[in-house]
Amino acid sequence: MSAKKIGLIACTGVVAGNMMGSGIALLPSTLAQVGSISIYSWIICLVGALSLAFVYARLGTNNPQEGGPIAYAGEISPAFGFQTGVLYYHANWIGNLAIAITGVSYLSVFFPVLNETIPAAIATIAAVWIFTFINLLGGSWVSRLCTIGLVLILIPVVGTALAGWTHFDPALYTQNWNTSHSSDSHAIVSAVLITLWAFVGVESAAVSSGLVDNPRRTVPLATMLGTALAGLVYILSTQVIAGMFPASEVAASGAPFALATSEVFGKWTAPFVAAFTALACFTSLGSWMMLVGEAGKRAANDGNFPKVFGEVDEKGVPKKGLIMASVMMTVLMIAITVLSSGDGHASDLFNVLSSDAVLLTMLPYFYSAVNMIRYEGMTTRNGFVMLFSGVACVFCFIALVGADPHALSATFIVSLAVFMFYGRKLGLRQHIERAANKIKGDDNKEAAAH
Repeated sequence: MSAKKIGLIACTGVVAGNMMGSGIALLPSTLAQVGSISIYSWIICLVGALSLAFVYARLGTNNPQEGGPIAYAGEISPAFGFQTGVLYYHANWIGNLAIAITGVSYLSVFFPVLNETIPAAIATIAAVWIFTFINLLGGSWVSRLCTIGLVLILIPVVGTALAGWTHFDPALYTQNWNTSHSSDSHAIVSAVLITLWAFVGVESAAVSSGLVDNPRRTVPLATMLGTALAGLVYILSTQVIAGMFPASEVAASGAPFALATSEVFGKWTAPFVAAFTALACFTSLGSWMMLVGEAGKRAANDGNFPKVFGEVDEKGVPKKGLIMASVMMTVLMIAITVLSSGDGHASDLFNVLSSDAVLLTMLPYFYSAVNMIRYEGMTTRNGFVMLFSGVACVFCFIALVGADPHALSATFIVSLAVFMFYGRKLGLRQHIERAANKIKGDDNKEAAAH
């Protein structure tokens, strides 16, 4: 049994790979619209992400639960567990499309037809289903691919982070300091949400603890190591690029790391970087789909999702749940394509969806931090633990402050609407219990009559 489960190295690869494979590819271009002042946003996010990593590492050691944030929210209140199961599940499968689309966009370097809306949509849907079938083979296959993807993307990213400093211009870095046309404080806070997308995945090992060998040891180590590794790579690579080119040039680039490696090593590297990045995105997609399946299974086991999401095959894979998630991703991709067909707004619509996906993870993260306060108990003996829990909570607040008001309002409405379905669930349960008690009472009366 343990031979089929993933170990420390593979689990660390899942955590770091989920972050870097889905977050690093276009970060320099996105942050160029804010400026190199985003270094402060990185620091805020790294402190917050490490605090969240500590939360999941601590809970994973002392209170290991399959499902991660869903289980921990449920320990505070069944209502929060229901809400988290819904929010976390939908945030993940929606966010998966961002990863798939990024991979397809890098493939357009080799296949220019993928710059067109319909071919790109078809390729994205194909990628989703390819990695669905890979997930059906079992968690070990996904972890191997994710580790390979991590290595592939580290080649250009680490190469840029190390060798790029030979082309770093401090004067240019200063010139690119704040390109957002707003105050420094506003620029920093607004960039927090951008950098936060890069750290989504800090809970990866905790969510899939059921697939991990010796989770009490592996999950906390993999969580901390993966988060620290991703944060270090993020800061070094994005900051060196901020001092290599004018911000406007980086912002206009669809492949910023190809741009950087071409400057450092020569133009011959650009196709290789594009290929490596595309493969890394796709392997990260496979890993995230594994987490979506595990999250759906946990929600089903808790009675918050239909039972079909919790059904597993002989390998322990929630086969039907994975297929249904892929169907939803396919439908959403078709909807995006239809709504954006011919008007050039596909990327704008998708950016809104990915931002909402990030915001939907904030409540699950917050509940996990609160649950550690509940589990450990707020006493003077564990002040160190409480410090990390408090920082993690504040980090969630800062991320919400930096969100677009419309996206934040939509997230708030959706989060409250979930409780309506929870009320329906409780009503059905009470109705069943009353019916059962009535039948039991009638049987007792009948027995007394005889």
